[in-house]
Amino acid sequence: MRVGIHLPQLGRSASLDHIVDVGRRAEEAGFDDVWTADHVAVPLELEGMPGFFPEPVPVLSAVAAHTNRVGLGVSVLVPAYRNPTHFAKQWATLDWLSGGRTILGVGAGWLEQEFAACGIPMVDRAGRLDDYIGGWRAAWSGQPTYESGHFSFHDVKIKPAPAGPAPIWIGGTSNGALRRAATIGDGWMGTLAPPDVFAERLGRLRGFMDEAGRDPADVTISIHMEVRIGDPVGEGSRWSEVGDGYGDRAMISGDAAEIAARVGDYVEHGLEHVALVPIAATREEWSEHVDVLAETRRILGE
Repeated sequence: MRVGIHLPQLGRSASLDHIVDVGRRAEEAGFDDVWTADHVAVPLELEGMPGFFPEPVPVLSAVAAHTNRVGLGVSVLVPAYRNPTHFAKQWATLDWLSGGRTILGVGAGWLEQEFAACGIPMVDRAGRLDDYIGGWRAAWSGQPTYESGHFSFHDVKIKPAPAGPAPIWIGGTSNGALRRAATIGDGWMGTLAPPDVFAERLGRLRGFMDEAGRDPADVTISIHMEVRIGDPVGEGSRWSEVGDGYGDRAMISGDAAEIAARVGDYVEHGLEHVALVPIAATREEWSEHVDVLAETRRILGE
């Protein structure tokens, strides 16, 4: 069982020194990886989502410069918002600089206003994602030419190459996302849902893997779990009530043992990795969450 923790990337407590501090503490506490999220343009109508949303690659680069072991992930980035050739080089450079520590979580995207702000049509966004993934892997493996409907290059070098395999994890719970994870993904990233719902989604994923002839060991099974130490925040127990949340998502709360027990419910169904997302608004709350979730990680390890 691998355990990661989200960095204080968003909202009122985000700063360079705080992000680096949490990254260092996560490495010292034995977390397997640290995580960022991705939005380029946040619609004003989406309450509970912070407008302050730094880019994942620079944030992870800062943490990479001050750590040696911990993995560096994004969950999930929407590739459609970015030039695919430029991003291939950006991510490969991050992986090269960090010694092969990256995990690239990607999704097709869902937010119409954000697509519009980036000047990209939403139509065929799934096909665009498939083309981008194929092109990145071609470029990273040293192929000089790649041709697809949404991403092509001819007779060029795109260097540096990643230091390692640069795993790509697929986010989403639709049949399309699950099939993509099953056929071309190195991992699947789900969201917090009741254990029986998670089990049903995992069952569909494994069915698609059987159809593709893939070994279950080829795809890491992960979820992001929003957590709050102690009492829930507000009556609805929603991240947005803290004011620094990523949307209006449900979360779980409790002490280290209680959170470990909740994660254990998913491990019984096949979970292999969890990224714990602290629901914390101040540096003091963040510090407490890192300490308690480090204990959660220790309990899960036992």
